[in-house]
Amino acid sequence: MKKLLFIFLIGQLFLLSYIFNKSVYDIYELNNLGDTTLDGYIVEDVSGNKLNELYEEMNSACLSNKTCQLQLIKTPVSKYNQFIYDIYHSQEKDINKPKSISSDTVLNYHPLTKEDFVDSNGVFYTNLSLDRLNDLSKKIGITINPYHNDIAYSQIVTYNILNFVILFILTQLVLLIYTFTRIKVNAIKKMLGYSKFKMVQASLKDFIFMESIILIITLGIHFLYYVFLDNVVPRYFYLLVAFLVLVIAINVVMLLFTQISLRFIDINLMIKNKVYSNRLNYILYAIKILLILSITVSISSFITNYREYKAKSRDLERYTKLEGYFTSNGFNSNEDEKVRNNPKLIAEYGEAVKKMYHHFDEKEKLYVSDAYILELLKPTYLEMNGLNKEDLYTSIKDNYIVVNERYIHDFMKIKNEAGIKITNFHVTKPTILVPAKYKSQESKIKKIYIEQYNQLLNYNENFGLPKSESKNIDNVEVIYIANNQEYELLGKNMSEDDSDMKLKDTIIMIDQGNFGSLYYYDQLSSGNVYFHLNQRDEFSQILAKHHLNKLVNVGTLLTPYMDKVHFVEFIMYNSFVFTLLFLFTLIFVICISNYVDIVSNSKRYAIQYIYGYSVMKTFKLHLIVYVMLLGMTLMNVFIEFNIPFYLVILVVDFIILLYFYKKIIKNDTHKIVKGG
Repeated sequence: MKKLLFIFLIGQLFLLSYIFNKSVYDIYELNNLGDTTLDGYIVEDVSGNKLNELYEEMNSACLSNKTCQLQLIKTPVSKYNQFIYDIYHSQEKDINKPKSISSDTVLNYHPLTKEDFVDSNGVFYTNLSLDRLNDLSKKIGITINPYHNDIAYSQIVTYNILNFVILFILTQLVLLIYTFTRIKVNAIKKMLGYSKFKMVQASLKDFIFMESIILIITLGIHFLYYVFLDNVVPRYFYLLVAFLVLVIAINVVMLLFTQISLRFIDINLMIKNKVYSNRLNYILYAIKILLILSITVSISSFITNYREYKAKSRDLERYTKLEGYFTSNGFNSNEDEKVRNNPKLIAEYGEAVKKMYHHFDEKEKLYVSDAYILELLKPTYLEMNGLNKEDLYTSIKDNYIVVNERYIHDFMKIKNEAGIKITNFHVTKPTILVPAKYKSQESKIKKIYIEQYNQLLNYNENFGLPKSESKNIDNVEVIYIANNQEYELLGKNMSEDDSDMKLKDTIIMIDQGNFGSLYYYDQLSSGNVYFHLNQRDEFSQILAKHHLNKLVNVGTLLTPYMDKVHFVEFIMYNSFVFTLLFLFTLIFVICISNYVDIVSNSKRYAIQYIYGYSVMKTFKLHLIVYVMLLGMTLMNVFIEFNIPFYLVILVVDFIILLYFYKKIIKNDTHKIVKGG
């Protein structure tokens, strides 16, 4: 029994250390970037002038003589599937600079300069108090507030709540069973005069020794792994030790709870060799049934996660052709916020994006796909507005997308009214493609899309830039296409549950590169402008050339799918590790329960065997319980409940019961009858 307990505990500690590595420490690392002794603050209505003045005040007050510290953390930029965090500190040489344990995270440390501070979004970290900062900021007329942006650890529990509850219950049950199986040992100790305190002390000593060995093994494996990667981070191991010691302490408390069994030791029963009572048998039987039900639910969850992972992997294979299409995988919010507060700077950014547009358009490598309708089709929006998908599909105002001709040619199969695929448009005037069913509403549609077209032509006005009187149209060309056509916009997750969803009867505005420059700026930031290139570096170099590398995180159209696959993969592996431990524990409990059942009722079973009772008659009550348990398959109506696994476990349970019956009863019948 001690060996089985050791295997369970080592599995438990490995499992929890894995979760610590993949979840707890990741969050800790992101919440503790740079100098963790500093407090966060944010400047209200930030501008370059305000930050310049604040830096000058802080520099003259304390930075110049190093009596205070100042730190910035720039929002990460994605490069080569890595997130790069740039940490700027006024005393960079004096601070601790831990590396990240994650292969996809890089922490870079730099000395802080005035230019770095001015070129930020107003969030900074310092050891000055809020009162002291307010004294400095009042002189220059700015407001500073505390800033907190920590990631909640509770999300770890959210994703694993069921597994954690089952693991906690299993641990308590395994410890309880372990204690009960030592009743005979404790009974002998009681006969020899051991006090309850000494018996508890001996159990704790054995248990802590066992846990210490497991702790050393677990830490050793983690250490060797990171030595092999040449990435040993001391604070990771300090926190891992603290985390595992906490787990062991909880185990010790649960073990102490099981020691109440010492009160129920009956010396007379021990002398009669009645180690296991019917009461223990009933308790274990009830525990076994609950475990079978709970672990079936856990297995069902794992199978669901596995199927989702396989589905995501299949999608990934389907979209591999998107690998060569580069776009923005998110943007640097710090840089974007700074730019949007500076009309001159954002105008320059807009022109830079427009130059990129024309450069790649001439090379026939540029694609535009703006589909705001996808946001409206999300279940949350539909529910809030009391709509369904058909309401939007039939809306001539909302059901539209903006794409360029190249996107239509390479990604969409559009048919004309006769059902023949259109291969080339060669439009030179403002043009929209409209399903033929809307012919009777042509004047209304034209009015809507002339207005929409003019809004995009004058898009820069949304940023406070001067209006261009020449950029207006008074007519759009209409090309009618076949009804009921569906489109899948590759590279976009269309629904909140990531299920496939296609657009239907959508009106298509053809982009010709003449909309406001900041329209393309927003579309690039949102990942709606794509570039078909041979390699990532080519895109990165073009961004740098146009000074857009600080804004855009480089990715491919495949990146969102990769992110989804990695997330589902993480959840699946978590479930898999939990499931392995749960399965082992379930088999262990089934074996112990059936063993105790046979031993505690051995005399009755032996007599029935002598009198020729069949197996079915001997275990009639068990079979009745099995039939009742079959009724639990109805749970599948309400929750994910894997019926095949459940039935297999019931069969395995009965087979193990028969195994112990044969081994204990059939092989030693006469010995049992004689009281052996």
